[in-house]
Amino acid sequence: MTKDRTRRRRVARDVRIVVERSSAHPVAYAIVLLVERGGSWHTVRTFDNAHASDEHHEHRYVASEKQPPIVTHGPPNEAMHAAEIKLLEGWSDIVRSWESTR
Repeated sequence: MTKDRTRRRRVARDVRIVVERSSAHPVAYAIVLLVERGGSWHTVRTFDNAHASDEHHEHRYVASEKQPPIVTHGPPNEAMHAAEIKLLEGWSDIVRSWESTR
């Protein structure tokens, strides 16, 4: 499914959450936490359902290396909501943890 809807949310001067999702069902999505360092944007955390609409992956990054996912199952809208809440409430700790791996 093509992700044809994008929403960007600035949570700090140098931190963004980008949500991409499909309009059609089954819903396909990707939610990415990005941080700007040294004039470049870096991916810090991703959430997606790239393999199946009800299989949700959370990937953390060590420097620029994507790590194996934490996998959960359930409806896409619930997973997307949980991912956004996790990022909005914990982005500073997530970024701090990522920075320690650079």
